[in-house]
Amino acid sequence: MTIITDHLARLAPASRGQGRLVAGSTATGAEISIPYIAARGAADGPTLWVTATVHGDEVNGTLAALDFVRNLDLAAMRGACIVIPAANPLAFDARAKTAPQDGLDIDQQFPGAAGGLTTQRVADRLWREIERAGDCLVSLHTLTAHFEAKPYGVYKLHPDGPVAEDVLLRHLSFYDPSVACLMPTVKAAGELPGNISGAIDYQFQALGKAAFMVELGAGSRIEWPYVEQGSAGLRRTAAEIGMFEDRPAPGGMLRKVLKRRHVTADTGGLFRAACTPGDILQPGSPLGVITDIFGDIVDTVTFAEPVLVIAARRDPVVATGDRIGFVATAWESRTLQSA
Repeated sequence: MTIITDHLARLAPASRGQGRLVAGSTATGAEISIPYIAARGAADGPTLWVTATVHGDEVNGTLAALDFVRNLDLAAMRGACIVIPAANPLAFDARAKTAPQDGLDIDQQFPGAAGGLTTQRVADRLWREIERAGDCLVSLHTLTAHFEAKPYGVYKLHPDGPVAEDVLLRHLSFYDPSVACLMPTVKAAGELPGNISGAIDYQFQALGKAAFMVELGAGSRIEWPYVEQGSAGLRRTAAEIGMFEDRPAPGGMLRKVLKRRHVTADTGGLFRAACTPGDILQPGSPLGVITDIFGDIVDTVTFAEPVLVIAARRDPVVATGDRIGFVATAWESRTLQSA
């Protein structure tokens, strides 16, 4: 047994508990620990994992996860729900994407390393719990504070995993996403540099179980409609895997993104977005303009092909190479089948 599975076994039916997974200590002796909430239903059943704030400034996910688990009807629930409200505690305390101790992206480090750098040790401590139990994992994220974005889904397809794409898309539809993005794990052109296969959802898929990401707006601020959207989606996912009697209907038409890319500034200055997330820009239509510090337009950002805007920058101050947009360059409408 692990700490969390042992805790669940000791909980009375239809009850909730909480605790911490100790991963180390700081220079002053303060504990580095990962908080968790464990909820046990009235009867046995599947187990749902929810991780939030693997990037420490993505707080909408933390609030959505807390609202979800604290409002579960445990008397009507089968199985268990385990919520990790701050999966990267050092980054969370620093209000930053990564922990200041090493600057590593924890969502590129799973399954972690017991004798590694600080972030790798935190990933290892969490993963040792996750790999031993669970039927579905939801990893909650946001974009950075510089951007505006509507909630959207991200999923990967593990080459050795038996989880069907339609299963993941059906789950994502429960969150009413603006788009559902298929994220490549090899030849990942258009993605940020890094070890995509080290993501917690990808490693969970390697166990043969459903896992996916939900992006709930932007970081470093509360966006209550998106918090509520995330919490409602988690409740539907719980029902979908059999934790409740009701089973949600599929989301109908889903917009699946096949290719996406970041848009970066070719010159420094002040970026002014001319669009909002969800817009489809035709060739020649501007994502926005960049002015110099005197207010003169020095660049109008357009595309040679239609793009769908996933996110647009709202922090105007940019240097050459800064991200100013996130767009889909290929997408399709997908009709989800009834369960």
